[in-house]
Amino acid sequence: MPNSKDTFHRDASNRLTFDIYKVESERYPRLCKELATTFDLKPTSELVLGLDEMFRDYSDGERTVGLEWDIWSGFIVVAKDSESETLVRQIAEYLCNKIAD
Repeated sequence: MPNSKDTFHRDASNRLTFDIYKVESERYPRLCKELATTFDLKPTSELVLGLDEMFRDYSDGERTVGLEWDIWSGFIVVAKDSESETLVRQIAEYLCNKIAD
């Protein structure tokens, strides 16, 4: 599971998040596509690109997560509601196994 830099926490809106710091910005599009395929997720918002962040929401039809990246936290998975927390944990486990490989 997560190492000391890969963390679960709650944001200011009390949403469960998972950060995995060692993902570079260049990997964001490819990683989002891989997670969408693996977890049968479809985009539910436009991709937002900023100077030091990018993000987009995805849903499996029942649960919605934000797949995000910024220069402070790296790759971030955000549960958009309490029902989506299990999906965040599943994605976190997948990412930790993938990044460890």
